[in-house]
Amino acid sequence: MLVVKIELWPKGDKSKAETIGVLTIANDGTGSTGSGNYDCALSHSGKYFGKAGVWKTGRVVDHNRKLSPYHLVLKCLENALSR
Repeated sequence: MLVVKIELWPKGDKSKAETIGVLTIANDGTGSTGSGNYDCALSHSGKYFGKAGVWKTGRVVDHNRKLSPYHLVLKCLENALSR
């Protein structure tokens, strides 16, 4: 599982970091050696927190595992935010 956190650092002060969003990417185990299938979930937190739990979900199918993890993050965001 991959977890991507979005943090706000007020005035660049890391000691006051506040998580305002989380992207969770879970491999569903149905892929192959070369490609994977993933379920994605977006959640808000901190001052952007709306209701508890997942805000939006998405799915990435047949992702090439040789690509940078940033490609998977992009695909998850595109898929979840387009719903």
